[in-house]
Amino acid sequence: MRLLAASDRPALQALFDSVSEEHLYTRFFTLGRGMVGRHLDHLFAGGPEMVTYVVAIQDRIVGVSDVEHLTATTAEVAFLVADDMHGRGVATLLLECAARDAHSAGIQWLTADVLARNHEMIEVFTDVGFAVELVSEGTDTTVRMSTAPTTASGAAERSRR
Repeated sequence: MRLLAASDRPALQALFDSVSEEHLYTRFFTLGRGMVGRHLDHLFAGGPEMVTYVVAIQDRIVGVSDVEHLTATTAEVAFLVADDMHGRGVATLLLECAARDAHSAGIQWLTADVLARNHEMIEVFTDVGFAVELVSEGTDTTVRMSTAPTTASGAAERSRR
């Protein structure tokens, strides 16, 4: 896992092009691929308020996480994982790294809006061992996760090594 590089655009485009409409919907909460180009432009524009991580296997990017600072103590996090890599710990790895780096930068909370039906992503947040608050409203769940390491987060990370 590493930070996004300017040279990653074709590989990241390939990831977004390869995922199912359903997984794009759970990422953007909208149908179609119209958001992809704008989102990639946003990621590659970067800036001090945005950190993007990728997981690559050889030259293929199989997961991406973007962390965008909202306030001095809160950042929003979002993920996309290749269809064939779901359930293999890619999002968990990205979340652990994002939480560790955010905590080091003074960010106390990571937030995410997740479709309530996206049980896989909710489990990533609840199983990683950090303090998590979930607020469900209609079809959406807002996740608020502390970046402060806990005994449980350390144990969870060690168990995956």
